[in-house]
Amino acid sequence: MNSAVRRLLLFFFSFAALTACEDPTEIGLDLQDENLIGTEFTDTFTIQTGTVLQGDSILSYRMPVALAGQYIDPVLGTTRASFFSEVGLGGTNVTFGSNSKADSLVLTLDYSFKYADTLKAMQLNVHRLTSAFDERTSYFTNTPFSFDTNPIGSKAFQPRVEVVETNGTKSKKTKLLSIKLSSELANQFLAQSGQTTFADQTNFLNFFRGIALMTPQGENGSLIGFNLASSNSSLVLHYTAADGTKKQHAFVLGSGGYFSQITADRSGTALAGLQTKGSLIPSSATGGDSYVQAGTQLLTKVTIPNLAALQASQGNIIINRAELIFPVKSASTSNNLTTPPQLVLYETNSENRLLRDNTGTLRTVQQDGINPSATVYPAAMTLRTKDGKSYYSMNVTSYVQAITLGQKTNNGFLVGAAVVTAQQDGTRSLRPELSPYRTILTNNASNPVKLLIYYSKLK
Repeated sequence: MNSAVRRLLLFFFSFAALTACEDPTEIGLDLQDENLIGTEFTDTFTIQTGTVLQGDSILSYRMPVALAGQYIDPVLGTTRASFFSEVGLGGTNVTFGSNSKADSLVLTLDYSFKYADTLKAMQLNVHRLTSAFDERTSYFTNTPFSFDTNPIGSKAFQPRVEVVETNGTKSKKTKLLSIKLSSELANQFLAQSGQTTFADQTNFLNFFRGIALMTPQGENGSLIGFNLASSNSSLVLHYTAADGTKKQHAFVLGSGGYFSQITADRSGTALAGLQTKGSLIPSSATGGDSYVQAGTQLLTKVTIPNLAALQASQGNIIINRAELIFPVKSASTSNNLTTPPQLVLYETNSENRLLRDNTGTLRTVQQDGINPSATVYPAAMTLRTKDGKSYYSMNVTSYVQAITLGQKTNNGFLVGAAVVTAQQDGTRSLRPELSPYRTILTNNASNPVKLLIYYSKLK
């Protein structure tokens, strides 16, 4: 029997013994049975963690949710979001007839996401853009954009998102926010009736470049996610025709350029020292805690220095199962600061940069069983709870085996929030999560990050 066949058979029988003794859905916190036939177990790796300020800018252009608002996180400081959007003409050669009168210009926005303190009222101001979108430009969460500082509309309200259940499936019910804009602007719009300004989209954008939506500085409430592509999101001019008929014209949102700008002020927090891209604060300096916050470039760095030495210390081995466990300090919904729905493990280097393949696709740990060098099958972690403890976990068997065989460089991982979606062809797409979910991962003596490995020695 040649060595390749013997290796394959040993892997098969070892894995069969493992899966026969353990329910794979229970592989989390208590996977420590060292008596599996033909296998050995270890969970004694030194694992170092820390919080990193991501070096790469986060793409924000035309993401599904446009964010606005501000809140203060008692741990991570102030998070602020504003969005900037073009407005579509909603036709060509638009006219409102002769001797019509403007009644109102109303911005209506569809939202189904809110984050942070929803018991507080918030104020949102609408501003007129003074910069124009450029189709040759990429727009990130830190891209500056000019606007008139004088609001053209404002609304104070208490955001509400209802959860409805249909056939056992829970979903968030869409809510609408309406903001009446200035009468002066409504009259300006009406005055363009039948003019070249309303002939086509290009001329219209030269007249009205778009809107910015933001909250005043100093607010401490919540952050709202709007769906600009919804048919309910629009800018509507209400007017009275010469014969007294009430009419309206809807200008379109979501068809042109838009993006969200997200900023974080961490002054006075344990992460105030994160000032330069790629910088790291070890969890030993923050009580064993490290942080992940979507949209604000906070990632957790995980390094396992001795992982590559496993092969040398144990001889020729095959990894039957490897699982990374990340305890969560608090998975409560206090102040609605909920945890990210999905986390991924990004490949990184010594400078804490996100790595990409030759097509520009981010390199992440792939679903187990997939070639670890692939990029189109990213694995995602979701929050789990067992025995009152919350944690994220990931099967990293193929990836760990690749490291022990010298096929992957052991530079550690960056844990970040992302949206992973299955595609029709079986692959998975990955995009950054902008909604500022956050989580605190612990790595201390009483609740450490662990790498659990079952392995078999080859003769």
